[in-house]
Amino acid sequence: MSGIIVLLVVGAPLLALWAYALGEVIRRTDLTGARKLAWLLALILVPVLGLAVYVVARPTRALYTEQPTTEFSAAEHIVRAAERRQRGELTDDEYLVEITTIATFT
Repeated sequence: MSGIIVLLVVGAPLLALWAYALGEVIRRTDLTGARKLAWLLALILVPVLGLAVYVVARPTRALYTEQPTTEFSAAEHIVRAAERRQRGELTDDEYLVEITTIATFT
C-alpha cells in the first residue's frame, strides 16, 4: 500500500513535469531542429537526468514565447497606402513610390 502512495506522490508529478517538458521543447521557437532533437533525446533516453538539466538550463518563458509585434507587415503597409490613395491623401505617383519603397525593404 505504501508503494502506491509513494508512486502517486512522487511518480505522478515527475511524469507530469516530464510530459510538460517534452511539449515545451516541441513548441519552443528559439531552438533549431538539431537542438530540439538533442533535448528530446535527452528527455527520452535519460528521463530523470534530462528533465533535471532541462528544468535548470531552460530560459524563462518570456525569452522564447512569441511577443506581439507592433510593426506592420508589407501587406498591411500596401493596404494602408491604397486606403490613403482612395481618400485622396496620395496621388497615383506618390502611391507607386510608396509601394516600391515597401517592396524594396521587405
